[in-house]
Amino acid sequence: MTVPIRILQDHHISGDFGDAFSTADIYRFGLYLGRRLKALGTPRIVVATDARESDRTHVHPLIGGLQGGDCDVTALGTAPYPMLAYAIRSLDSPHAAMMTAGDDDSPDAIGFRVVIDRVPMASYALKDLFSQSHEAAFNDASGTGRLQETDLSAGYLRWLLHGSRIHGNISVLWDPGNGSASEIVRSLAGLLTGRHVVINGGDGPVLARDESATGLALGNAVVAGGFDLGVALSGDGSRLVMTDNLGRPLSERHRLFILSTRRERQPVAGNGLLAQRRKAKTDAIKQALKVIQVVAGLPMNASDLRDRTQGAEDLGKGSTLPPGG
Repeated sequence: MTVPIRILQDHHISGDFGDAFSTADIYRFGLYLGRRLKALGTPRIVVATDARESDRTHVHPLIGGLQGGDCDVTALGTAPYPMLAYAIRSLDSPHAAMMTAGDDDSPDAIGFRVVIDRVPMASYALKDLFSQSHEAAFNDASGTGRLQETDLSAGYLRWLLHGSRIHGNISVLWDPGNGSASEIVRSLAGLLTGRHVVINGGDGPVLARDESATGLALGNAVVAGGFDLGVALSGDGSRLVMTDNLGRPLSERHRLFILSTRRERQPVAGNGLLAQRRKAKTDAIKQALKVIQVVAGLPMNASDLRDRTQGAEDLGKGSTLPPGG
């Protein structure tokens, strides 16, 4: 029987609990993943969840399975996906997993992201890994994995602020969608220079985020409130939506072009563009801070910068712009 697992993004699977995933399925998956990491010789992993109650509840059999597979677990609790990359670096743990439904709007949805040897697993590979766990035997597992709980919020916040000093009286509207980045975003808003207002940053239901609808609502709120920029994040903090002061979307190519204006740098292309895209996918919050920093330090507003992007020359393969601008 085909397991009804949904693939939402490049490195993410989800499905309804009780349909795609049962408690036993999650535990076996943890066992199988733990044994895989044990075989690699680095049986230690960082685990986090998004802010959904379903993911926070069902992460426990995953952690139990990892321990049963002889893998040491460092549990972060609720944390945005970008914090996993920080945890891998700061804790010297090459592997990470996140229990997250992401943007799946089903009320029973749970999901998974997995990073092995510092590389996020592609969705189809992750789905295959889950399927393989159904057939695996665990006779050699001794259940010696240890569990440690830690809070990396303060260290991650310091890392976000490092190199992101904002000069100027910029006003930014932040919308973390009541998701796992809410606490970090509220902390940032209290520390950054300028006017920073947070909406949907509380303990309410996590908002399933359609990028187009989120951008439209954010843009309208930015214009109504007279903000210079708008920033919205997905429920697990993995994806970024930004708007300029006129409420228009700042897509990836717009953001990369804005970043290229720092200290009269040339627009990013080729390998530099790929590196910038990798950084953006690793930490959407950090990229948002960098864009805010650039806009705050320039004599023009975000709308002017966006218009300059439209008029920039085509840089060819790997360009921030499609042919014809």
